[in-house]
Amino acid sequence: MKKRVITGAAFAIVILGCIALQGWVLRLMILFAGVVAIGEMYRAYEHAGALPMRWCGYAYSGIVFCLYALRALFPDQLSARVFPIPAGLVAGILLVSAVIISHGRIDYERWEKTILPILYPGLFFSLMYGFTELPGWFVRATALLLAFFMASINDVFAMLIGLRFGKHRFSGEISPKKSVEGSIAGLVASILFAIAIPALLNAIAAAKPALNPDGAILPPLWAFALLGLVGGMASQLGDLVASLIKRHVNIKDYGTIFPGHGGMMDRMDGILFCAAVCLAFFHLAGY
Repeated sequence: MKKRVITGAAFAIVILGCIALQGWVLRLMILFAGVVAIGEMYRAYEHAGALPMRWCGYAYSGIVFCLYALRALFPDQLSARVFPIPAGLVAGILLVSAVIISHGRIDYERWEKTILPILYPGLFFSLMYGFTELPGWFVRATALLLAFFMASINDVFAMLIGLRFGKHRFSGEISPKKSVEGSIAGLVASILFAIAIPALLNAIAAAKPALNPDGAILPPLWAFALLGLVGGMASQLGDLVASLIKRHVNIKDYGTIFPGHGGMMDRMDGILFCAAVCLAFFHLAGY
């Protein structure tokens, strides 16, 4: 438990640093995390006997990163009108398909297991680049804090309450330790956290206007409460999807990069789904 806490604290510090600096630091962090996670997913499928072409997944990550980089460097050029994620997905799937077909063999499983990690987790990491294009440091910081930490708060409270009061299991073979009581506690914690973060940042910005020089107005707190509910549900779903794949390929953890936690996917499973919901929320709010 001590190792888990220390690793979790170090992870939080790194994420907070990326949120504070944003820009290229954040983009490179997303690229690094995405490449590691895709590699872990390929390794998981290899453990089950598949032979995916890892380099195709890494190529997809590089293509999407470069397209977003071009949009950032040349905002008024043609690159700004290219949508990186659809373009990257099309390029990735075409690349995988061309290589498989060129072998002249019916190798459907290799095609499938090469493309799947491009879609999950690759697509979900790609969506995170969208946070870098939200307007203004204040709005981006609010969105990123919710995206990265709402899932963690959900997970912590679900675990603590589940261990103490959990009696009704609901995820069956996928994650036997999860309970209805823990799930509800996690959702309540997500809602409270989603309300507290914008309220706190608004108060800080009121005292230090330099943090919000554009005078950005965040959505009302009731909307953030709704975000907390939906984001919390998405976080728990992401956790279960990652567990579903682990059970299917018969592994305990995706990796060992985070002592006490496992691999990148073990740490980011709930965050990936929660971040997608957060990004959609801020786009729907008009940012």
